[in-house]
Amino acid sequence: MAIFFLCFSCVLLLVSFVFFLRKIKENKRCSNLPPNPPRLPIIGNLHQLAGLPHRCIHHLSIKYGPVVLLHLGSVPTVVISSSEAAEQVLKLHDLVCCSRPKTVATGKLSYGFKDIGLAQYGEYWREMRKLVVIELFSLKKVRSFRKIREEEVGLMVKKVSESALQQSPVDLNNTFFSLTASIICRVALGQNFNESGFFIGKGRLEELLNELVLVLGGFTCSDLFPCGGLGRFLDWLFGGHNRINKVFEELDAFYQHVIDDHLKHEAHAGKKAMDSQADIAALLLGMMDKQGDKDYLKLSIDNIKGVITVKPQILLHIYLT
Repeated sequence: MAIFFLCFSCVLLLVSFVFFLRKIKENKRCSNLPPNPPRLPIIGNLHQLAGLPHRCIHHLSIKYGPVVLLHLGSVPTVVISSSEAAEQVLKLHDLVCCSRPKTVATGKLSYGFKDIGLAQYGEYWREMRKLVVIELFSLKKVRSFRKIREEEVGLMVKKVSESALQQSPVDLNNTFFSLTASIICRVALGQNFNESGFFIGKGRLEELLNELVLVLGGFTCSDLFPCGGLGRFLDWLFGGHNRINKVFEELDAFYQHVIDDHLKHEAHAGKKAMDSQADIAALLLGMMDKQGDKDYLKLSIDNIKGVITVKPQILLHIYLT
């Protein structure tokens, strides 16, 4: 029995000594890192972000300064809370910080980071940016959508005027959402949101866009614990990917319906009629048909879906200005 306790004490002493040495090395290695609040094992600083994240981070920045190192699970994350520090990050260290972090939701909903907003900085991103700036969002192309904007705004004003004459209340939130959805659907997809027989109902489309924004801005356990299989196990146990998969499947079916509709139109009317269509989906499908073997950027159906999936409100911002 005495030998057992002696061996146990030696092992405990050895483990403590190794832990102490690792702690010293970690402190030396991390001497240039920003200040960080004390963290708990496994979960890191997640317990300090309970509640509204922006308020929690504001309180931490008051205590620890404008640049704070947090550990979201096992992922070290630097939080910037001042304009001066943000300028340093976005201007002086732009190449280091320009790529967005990869999460399960952004990877799934951008079809493997095939869009421009979430693709990692590199040759692919530069080619995609060139395509978007020159072909999709050029001044000539933006002006070509003026008629759509004027028609949709005119319809909205007419509906509001009719409601005013009847002295009936107007839900401005729904009214402006309908305007937004109408312009985006006609500009990006060539589909009329207000027509009967639209693939997704008006109410469901609003819910789907809200869910898209929520899942893109959220995290799964796999994002917070990427190593060791803990995150994947917790997501499997609690269904962490179910909501993402549901949104993806519904959006993917919608985009496939739009693409099939364009291809059917091309089969009946010919490629010239396809080229004359002004919407983004038609332009991308036309580019996919014309690309050569020597082109670096090889557009696919997934590329097209990725471009029109992530953050659709960007389209509205561009075409309303």
